[in-house]
Amino acid sequence: MRQTWLDVAKGVGIVLVVLAHVLTHSKWQWAPGIYFAISLFYMPFFFVISGYLFTVSDRRVLLEKRVRGLLIPYFAFLSLVSAGTLLVDLIRGDIPAPWQIKELMRNAIWGGRYLTRELGVFWFVTCLFATQIIYNEAALRTRGPTDRAMLIFVACSVVLAYVIQALWPDIRSPLALSNVPLAVGAFWFGHVLREGRLGAVTIAMASMAAFGVSAVAAAMGTDFTFTMKNTIFGPPVLGLLLALAISAAMLGLAYRITRTGFPVAPMAELGRASLVIMFAHQFVHFTLRDAGVTSEAVLIVLSVGLPYLLYRLLKSSVILSPWFLGQGSLLLSVDHVRRSFAGGAR
Repeated sequence: MRQTWLDVAKGVGIVLVVLAHVLTHSKWQWAPGIYFAISLFYMPFFFVISGYLFTVSDRRVLLEKRVRGLLIPYFAFLSLVSAGTLLVDLIRGDIPAPWQIKELMRNAIWGGRYLTRELGVFWFVTCLFATQIIYNEAALRTRGPTDRAMLIFVACSVVLAYVIQALWPDIRSPLALSNVPLAVGAFWFGHVLREGRLGAVTIAMASMAAFGVSAVAAAMGTDFTFTMKNTIFGPPVLGLLLALAISAAMLGLAYRITRTGFPVAPMAELGRASLVIMFAHQFVHFTLRDAGVTSEAVLIVLSVGLPYLLYRLLKSSVILSPWFLGQGSLLLSVDHVRRSFAGGAR
């Protein structure tokens, strides 16, 4: 059963992602400050939500489920957005050279930081896939998120993340695998919240402590720049703790607002479409910006709205939904296509 408040949280999260990406290229005087505030937590936030939804599964069952729900849509949208980018270039009269097409294909295979602009956000999905598979292996061997062995595993993962930041800041790992160690920390925190092992009071006090220490550190000149894709995770450990504290506050706010009866259906609907918006919003953003659209409000609304309409279209299609949304039967989709071609041949 879907939990509406989690859909609301995902809806808020994906709007913040779009807002951050639009403001990155904005000349508005407040844009850098707003972007910085959002960047402190917006990508770990999605890993926290995914961890909250996690349940320990048989490895084969989980692998099949994640391939169907993440990897197949990843490759489907990767192909769609790549084709759309090439088509836009052709319409503008910018015919790509053979080496550019080869580079596009090579970057698509490597993924992660090799993907930029319209494809720049795709790193998240491969990182999430690897994080879920690895974390599930640890969970199968432990007795819960607060088990000593699990705590050691998560601590080692976070330490590894900051070692990567310190020693290999420009690393370009295939499929964003270098981001997995930090993602494990955020994913684990979501699992802890789901299990309720620490309690609301403990989480609130820990979050307040993280806010306080971070405020003091920032006043002393500590750089809190957090760009997860580029393996910039803020000050060691404290950068992640701040991201988790903000994420906990956001989840708590979404939960309480939903329980008040406030009309949250539109935001929840965006949450259900969040993966499609994640995949498609940069294509809309850059296409419109390159066409001369400079209004941040217009870019934000259309970068959310048009991918949402695409989501509705895909959701209504028996053929497309299994490939792009991970919903429905792939075999049924293939059978529909086969019968359509057979009917057309007559």
